[in-house]
Amino acid sequence: MHSRKRGTWSLGLCLSAVGACLSVRGAGEEGPLWTFERADAAACALEVDAARRAARPVSRLLYGKFTEHLGRNVYHGMWAQTVCNPGFEDVKHFGRSREEALNGVDHLQQGLGRKERAASLDRGIALGWFAFGEGQVGYACPKEPVNSEQCQRIEVTTLAGEEAGIVQPVFLPLHREGNYTLSFHARGDDRAKELRVSVRAWDNPAAVLGRGTATGIDGTWKRFSVPLALPRTGEPGGPARGAPLALVLALPAPGAVCLDQVFLFPNDAAGGFDCDVIRMLKDSRLPLLRYPGGNFASGYRWKDGVGPVDARPVRLNPAWFLVEYNHVGTDEFMAFCTAVGCEPMICVNAGDGTPEEAAQWVEYCNGSAQTPMGALRAAHGHAEPYGVRYWEVGNELYGAWQIGHCTPEEYAERYEKFHAAMLAADPSILLIANGQDEHWNAPITQRKGKLLRSLSIHCLKGDGIPENADPREVFEALMASTWQFEGYMRGLGAQMAAGGAAPCFALTELQIFTNKPELPNNGTLSEALFLSGMINAAMRLDGMVELITHSALVNHGGGLRKWREIVFANPVHCASSLYSLQTGTIPVGLRVACPMFESTGKYLPAVKDVPYLDAAALIDADGAAVTLIVTNRHPEEALAASVAIANFNAAPEAAVRTIGGASYMAVNTWEDPENVRIVESAAAIAGGRVQHAFPAHSITAIRIARAPQ
Repeated sequence: MHSRKRGTWSLGLCLSAVGACLSVRGAGEEGPLWTFERADAAACALEVDAARRAARPVSRLLYGKFTEHLGRNVYHGMWAQTVCNPGFEDVKHFGRSREEALNGVDHLQQGLGRKERAASLDRGIALGWFAFGEGQVGYACPKEPVNSEQCQRIEVTTLAGEEAGIVQPVFLPLHREGNYTLSFHARGDDRAKELRVSVRAWDNPAAVLGRGTATGIDGTWKRFSVPLALPRTGEPGGPARGAPLALVLALPAPGAVCLDQVFLFPNDAAGGFDCDVIRMLKDSRLPLLRYPGGNFASGYRWKDGVGPVDARPVRLNPAWFLVEYNHVGTDEFMAFCTAVGCEPMICVNAGDGTPEEAAQWVEYCNGSAQTPMGALRAAHGHAEPYGVRYWEVGNELYGAWQIGHCTPEEYAERYEKFHAAMLAADPSILLIANGQDEHWNAPITQRKGKLLRSLSIHCLKGDGIPENADPREVFEALMASTWQFEGYMRGLGAQMAAGGAAPCFALTELQIFTNKPELPNNGTLSEALFLSGMINAAMRLDGMVELITHSALVNHGGGLRKWREIVFANPVHCASSLYSLQTGTIPVGLRVACPMFESTGKYLPAVKDVPYLDAAALIDADGAAVTLIVTNRHPEEALAASVAIANFNAAPEAAVRTIGGASYMAVNTWEDPENVRIVESAAAIAGGRVQHAFPAHSITAIRIARAPQ
């Protein structure tokens, strides 16, 4: 992530006044397999011919996702650990200034403790933590930690209550899990015999949900683990859904203790990750996940993120100027992919990183335990290589916002060095060079064409559109841009072929990028339709686009949202699921007749003759069923169409799955998490035909099974 400039495509798709012939081709055929024609709304028709089949199947890698160390995507997102600043680190790791750090943690903690935050810091309490209890209590952050630069010291001289120490606001997934494990490192003086831990109601600290005690503290650092059993939401004494809670660590008597590396995980965490995130991605059959960025990749030191978690250095995230704990690194990412059942993809640091560093990362992931980096991986508990296939060489290095930004000529030379080093570490890996538009791609395609296997493309549409723009006009411009995508990519493919490389592209970031709540954005139903249009366009390119990793996973772009530890889906997650779960893989003949529209060109390039109905027709590899995916891009009107299937003995009933909402601006929220969802129904088929009304701004998958013999 992310372009800071408004995205445009300079090459248009050539469309006639009456329609368009799209160029996915059948096996041994000259003509197009999918065609789109202009027709009145009363004459809408979709005709499927199961006998005409494409020469190659559609790759499931078109349904991938992207995750980055950014905001609450990894920490407080996919990662299940709930404590902010668990290592009591200095403000310099949380922002470029004290004010930026305070604001960043205030956002993470949802404003809880805002009035006391700066004063607590001035009192010697680490950022994100606050004083708890009454009495004469001193606080400091000495430079004698278990890890990184500092720890938290608490010295109780006198008590005016039961206990005193520190507290932090937390949110816990008590809607599903009541058992938690708090771990921390502690050392103390000879008076500090025990440390009490508790979880309480944030707005009523006297209401204790659960307690635990750590004993055996002495003058040396030791790691302690305390189980906490809490009442779940809906149980007697349980808090309301998403209620803010207080995590307290306190001394019950005078004494001094130092604390470091305080982790609080729900016991249902899967390898440290949120089990709801894993479940939802696994249920959607996510095929591919790109990591660790994005802009973050251009300043990332991968060795910071391996080895014992509580021994890894804390850094300031160099791309996004927030804290990077390095708790999630290579081995955790691989474990996450295994749990989800998806393939990993890595973007290496070609910004301020070196070819040697990237090659060592390849060896760490793919080398045998007899290689230096493979031996390091084995020492970390992973004897077998991970076998990562896809490696992207840099992120958006064409952009002035990027660490290591360079000219296209400089990147061509840089890529050659990375290419040599990384393939020397593992000749079987599949490299993706950092591409974008014709200007940027020219030097690498012309000078290094023989080294090119694939070029990345990022499509973040709508940046710079003013907030007072007409939402419908913006929606139609975004929908039209997906129709233009094929022509744009064919132009880039011709440029690549002229340099001696087979045209191949990886769309590694993709989203609506208006970032304005009044306009179609990545949290709305519009994003689902936008992704559908881009996937369909990639299918029509007949393999030229090898993969798509849509932006993004959790609390970033469009995907999943996690608020107060409750996970729910953006509408676009439904679209990703619909495509990934359908069983069709081989394009079959398709003719679409429907009304068309023209975008104005006010915000994005004008496009003519855009079909309101976009569609893809796919047959299962074994021929058992045909799936017709139809997107109605009309902002207001349903379109009724006759659907016919030829050369296929259809069963009498089709399974229908529909994604829709009251508007293309429809969203899912914490309060209404299933406002936009996949709705299942059925449609009767007679004589190979079915009538179906496709709702406005919707995506519909019709699965037509073959009738039993």
